[in-house]
Amino acid sequence: MDIIVKETGDIEQSGRNSLDLKYHLDAFIDGFRKELHIENDPVRLVRRYDDPRDREVAGLITSALAYGNVKIILNSVERALSFLGEHPAAAVAAFDPRTDAKRLRGFYHRFNTSRDLAAFFWMIRRALEDHGSIENAFLNGLNDEPAVSMDRFSALMLGFGHERFYPKGELSRRAAVRFFLPTPRDGSACKRMNLYLRWMVRPDDGVDCGVWTGVTPGRLVIPLDTHIARISSYIGLTDRKSPGWAMAIDITRQLQELDAADPLRYDFALCHLGIAGDCPRKRDLRKCVKCPILPICRL
Repeated sequence: MDIIVKETGDIEQSGRNSLDLKYHLDAFIDGFRKELHIENDPVRLVRRYDDPRDREVAGLITSALAYGNVKIILNSVERALSFLGEHPAAAVAAFDPRTDAKRLRGFYHRFNTSRDLAAFFWMIRRALEDHGSIENAFLNGLNDEPAVSMDRFSALMLGFGHERFYPKGELSRRAAVRFFLPTPRDGSACKRMNLYLRWMVRPDDGVDCGVWTGVTPGRLVIPLDTHIARISSYIGLTDRKSPGWAMAIDITRQLQELDAADPLRYDFALCHLGIAGDCPRKRDLRKCVKCPILPICRL
């Protein structure tokens, strides 16, 4: 395809229909230097643990807090994990609401408080007690429809003994603690839960962790954030305008056409193309002409 930079500063593309989307995306991720971007990604806090059990627990906590400014996310996750020491799985398994919740006082992340974090630690402890691992808890409600699997997992986690932390009936009104476990039923794109599943399910490639074996990468749904939504629109992975579960499924299905066994192999690179500012929100000719996916950009 010919790329034409007109005197007006616009970028014109010819032969757009002849583009091989897979060819250009594969070339993009093959040349993408993940090691330069992982420092600005919360998954680096999960990968510092060697034990798969610790990665599983730390990953769930990290993903639950992965909303807002990246710097604030990293600081909040560091503090949350610091309460659990070098072995988060063992620490959570021994978490005692009567005594340990006091140690969390002063923690907050945007609208989540120390009480929310204590309740979340308790949920994880109960999941480990009843199912042996978070993976087994998730597999307990596994369904061919990703939305059903996620709804069931959220319901399971939110069903554990919250009367230790909230007055009777208050949990139903506590959007803050429920925010840790979003569901498609509520219209959410479930970015953070899908991010957690990507970390756990995809093979260890220096970014994702390859901890779980009971779910295959082909069943994952893309973690839809503003960067993925915008860039996916640019390169023709979706024509939807409203970010949500429907858009996440739409993009995922398009990526499955490119790689049915591992559609989310493109996610980290595309997301960080936006995070790093290499694909700006407003068209910038100086950046656009250097963009590695310019040949497939519809702008």
